[in-house]
Amino acid sequence: MANEFGQSDKQPEPPSRKPEKVPLEVREQRLAPKPSFWPIALAFALAMALIGSVMNPIILICGVALTLAVIIGWVLEKR
Repeated sequence: MANEFGQSDKQPEPPSRKPEKVPLEVREQRLAPKPSFWPIALAFALAMALIGSVMNPIILICGVALTLAVIIGWVLEKR
């Protein structure tokens, strides 16, 4: 009669072993980025470029070059 209703005669499988619970702080450490100096370096480079746009074209060029260098360094940083 069990087959009439689309059920099989097989017994349900016992629940598989539950994975170990990992403490919350360990999971957060895996997701958190490593400390880096690149954000502050980028802020300095952008400030230099903005000040250079008002003050002197040489400072502007140095700020833009430094900004590009910092962005490339940040992107290529090893994880």
